[in-house]
Amino acid sequence: MLFLACKTYFINVNVYSEMATLQKRKSHGQNYWYIVESRRVNGKPRPVTLAYLGKAEDLLSRLEGQKSFDVKSYSHGDTFSLCKAAEELGIIDIINKYVTLTKSGAKPVRDELTVGASLLLAAIGRSCRPTSKMGWYDWAAGTSLEISLNQSMAKLDSQHFWDQMNVISDEAIEKIESEVVKRLVDKSGIKLDSLFFDTTNFFTFIDSMNKNCDLPQRGHNKQKRFDLRQIGMALLVSKEGQIPLFHKTYKGNKNDSTTFSENFQSLTARLKSITNDIAEVTIVFDKGNNSKENFKEIDNCHELHYVAGLVSSHFKNLIQEANKNFQSMTIEGEEIPVYRVKKEIWGQERTCVVTVSQQLKEGQIQGIHQHLEKKYKALCDLKKQIESKNSRKSFSEEELTDRLKKIIRGQFIDEILKYEIIKIENQKISFTYSLDNDALDWLKNNILGRKIHTTNRHSWSNEEICLAYRGQANVEFAFRNLKNPFHMAIRPQFHWTDQKIKVHFLICIIGYLLTSYVFFKIKSVKPAEYSMNKMMEDLKTIRLTSFVEQKDGKGLPKTDYKLEKIKSEIKPIANFLSIDSKNFKIKLPLVVYK
Repeated sequence: MLFLACKTYFINVNVYSEMATLQKRKSHGQNYWYIVESRRVNGKPRPVTLAYLGKAEDLLSRLEGQKSFDVKSYSHGDTFSLCKAAEELGIIDIINKYVTLTKSGAKPVRDELTVGASLLLAAIGRSCRPTSKMGWYDWAAGTSLEISLNQSMAKLDSQHFWDQMNVISDEAIEKIESEVVKRLVDKSGIKLDSLFFDTTNFFTFIDSMNKNCDLPQRGHNKQKRFDLRQIGMALLVSKEGQIPLFHKTYKGNKNDSTTFSENFQSLTARLKSITNDIAEVTIVFDKGNNSKENFKEIDNCHELHYVAGLVSSHFKNLIQEANKNFQSMTIEGEEIPVYRVKKEIWGQERTCVVTVSQQLKEGQIQGIHQHLEKKYKALCDLKKQIESKNSRKSFSEEELTDRLKKIIRGQFIDEILKYEIIKIENQKISFTYSLDNDALDWLKNNILGRKIHTTNRHSWSNEEICLAYRGQANVEFAFRNLKNPFHMAIRPQFHWTDQKIKVHFLICIIGYLLTSYVFFKIKSVKPAEYSMNKMMEDLKTIRLTSFVEQKDGKGLPKTDYKLEKIKSEIKPIANFLSIDSKNFKIKLPLVVYK
């Protein structure tokens, strides 16, 4: 009867096996029961313990309902993995090293947590489920963080995080990130051969009348929220692992070229701090970041190699030369036209590779037709206004010409959309407009789809240069992750001073660094199409369950912890990250400065 009862009970907690048996073992005169399974170890059958059941009387009383349990389940895999990564990289100690001292000369501890501990917990929250600082504990209470770290976090509200963020200066932000990145590169061994730089922006809901901050400004928002103030971010990521190696927060109204120039010295300093040989590094950036002044600065850094894009409309002679001399090249299974030449551009000899992208060409044609529809509507409305009998406004030829030029203005549009001013009745003037199909065909055949790549890697093949530039997708991948509302996101951000905004961005980048580090570690057991977002969703399904045995007033409650059954497809990742029922505690220096 004992065996049958055990079978029924342990099926419910997912530790029973059909091939298992009960085994009694004696210790200090007492009999204890175990569920054991026979397995082959080094070719020989050996008993392997699956579960400890305790004494027979304890087990029977439990099965007969004489003992009751409180059972609670927590999300575990995601927080555990990030905490372990933070332990390996020494995140807390690195942050604490650069904390500003209080007036009393000490480093602040709030609610039994150092500044480094608070910022790390905030970063883990950003990676697992972006939320406000006020809503942080609502999320954390559903995770195993308090159990794994053996630390109460019930007092961690928005005021807690704001106070801890106050003691991180601009200089500290740069030093913290630099040291964390250096540690991560050393631990992971990622290759730094190709690195990708680009910029993006994040809209905010900071009031336009708020004068407490200078970073949020109106500008060209990449998510089309032109009605809101935005904050810019420059980012450098690695090709291997898409790991962020450098970030900078800047005013939302600055253009990409200015941002590149202002951050170039910091960027090269970061590279020199994390790699022994900067000459082995190739930085890849797109045409929006370049200018004559920027290339002069790059040229002065003789060790640095680059692959960059040039604006086709600025080098029309080169495009015309390429159109006459294209040859065929196969890259990633696609046959494309290519032309290579060495030219002196902005005072320096550079290798230029001109290609034609069919995908870009089709996108540009579609964009032209979309713009034409808007122009047609504006021209039609203006024509109706001028020719209306009730119109009191009359234009001079000069005024009408200026008005038409403003409407037609736009890339390629003013080359293909033509107008003619005509006289109508009562000495008034109007206009006609039409599409120049010959000019449109010329654009399609000679201009659209052209890309210019330039580099000082003169020995690289056409394919190597083109593939390096296509690698810009790596930094776009990082931006998509930082705008993913479910994991690692910059938004929501409820801060309205520049200092808090900068520290908030640092927290988000630390969370992203930890996530990318875990993702990089499991690359040997993940399928090729696996994504960082999918990893976080899968790890979240690994749950830790607590069984609190109620003693009916006799003695203290006893608590056991077990993992819920892990999905078979996630088991290799869980095993690789050492996530199991016996390994759920993590020792992080939460309360003491070293």
